[in-house]
Amino acid sequence: MNRKWLVGGVAAFLALAAVLALVVGGVVGRSIVPSATEPETPAVEPDKTPSTLRFTDTLTDVSIAYPSTWQRRFPSDQAVRLVASSPDASAAVSISVRKSGLETITMQTLPIVRPLTDDLLREDPRIATVPEPVAVTADGLPGYRYTYTYRRAEGGAGAHIHYFLFKGDRLIQMVLQAVPASKLASLQPTFDEVARTFRKGPA
Repeated sequence: MNRKWLVGGVAAFLALAAVLALVVGGVVGRSIVPSATEPETPAVEPDKTPSTLRFTDTLTDVSIAYPSTWQRRFPSDQAVRLVASSPDASAAVSISVRKSGLETITMQTLPIVRPLTDDLLREDPRIATVPEPVAVTADGLPGYRYTYTYRRAEGGAGAHIHYFLFKGDRLIQMVLQAVPASKLASLQPTFDEVARTFRKGPA
């Protein structure tokens, strides 16, 4: 392994992590669903399956499908490319894409970034315990999947299935949210299906 890359890449990511910790709150400890909604944009179109809509982000090329009954939301953070939720906001998905400052991460080098993904979650005090993550791939991208609960500002707890995925020099976060946390078990099949539709786009 190239030690120069290891030291330089991790140092760059550590510097970025401090910035990311300030902006990932929208997809970590608090609800990922903004209060305001706007009309659908051309980026969302019917999927091959009539019961789903597919969102394709023309800027980052990522793509994902979600139930057609869910509503598109529009967060103020430009790095958050998609938020969509069920009409009652009990289920939601968020996709955000940011520069990571790292060279390409593979399944072999993935353990290098484990402390960093852990730390991004630890930055939020609303997450009581950062769980052991599962190493995963999503459309070939390596990353980690965390499942955890968080304290809601409105009271009670919500639950997140949170993916950190690495595509070149980009960090992609895919978050599936259940509110309240007790709904996670019943929503798990839907969340698994949404996660399976993730596409990374061109390399």
